[in-house]
Amino acid sequence: MPRTRRRTIYACDCGSPRRGNFAWTVVSPDRAPGGGDDINRLVECLVRDLNAGHSVALGFESPLFVPVPDAANDIGRGRLGEGSRPFSAGAGCGALVVGLLEVAWVLRAIRRQLDQERSVHFSTSPADWPPPEDQQTLFLWEAFVSGDAHSDEHVRDAATAAMEFLAHEEALPNANAVTAEHPLSLVHAAALWSGWSEDTEGLHTPAVVIKPQAPYPGDILHLA
Repeated sequence: MPRTRRRTIYACDCGSPRRGNFAWTVVSPDRAPGGGDDINRLVECLVRDLNAGHSVALGFESPLFVPVPDAANDIGRGRLGEGSRPFSAGAGCGALVVGLLEVAWVLRAIRRQLDQERSVHFSTSPADWPPPEDQQTLFLWEAFVSGDAHSDEHVRDAATAAMEFLAHEEALPNANAVTAEHPLSLVHAAALWSGWSEDTEGLHTPAVVIKPQAPYPGDILHLA
């Protein structure tokens, strides 16, 4: 088995930071989950890990791509795998808007603070994770925490997503839960806007969607 670069996995439960509805968690193959509700602290941790040479998988609980169908009457129909909680429903629309803004904000913030000489490959392709030892990667993915997996704690929902990603990181294509024809990638639009990518073909590429079935039951270390 090829050696992989040291890596950390983050997941964000998107919501208004001002109203206390945002939370994040970080885990790794040798690290129990920890997190908090401060988006600025999230950026500090991301920058620390990237500048230390780690690869990072960063997930957002928000639709990161949407379908653009051929038929006009299909506009707004949910993605395959979303079930009764499509991106175009009331809650999904709110999560999409707030999440897109937070994706763009976080990507810009870490880009500004990244060591200038460091070369980090941006990707949403499951072929790039886990990353090889010779390639530092920032991998973005979508978390879909709903139904029985949803809890009353934002940080626990983030931990649920991160732990599910960790459990399936060696076979991400098999773990992908949501697909769409003719996807419009919102995360690649944010990557272009923030300077992480110049690849416009990425606008047609979906992200991996991790959809847990049950909440994470363990302890979560508070990272102030």
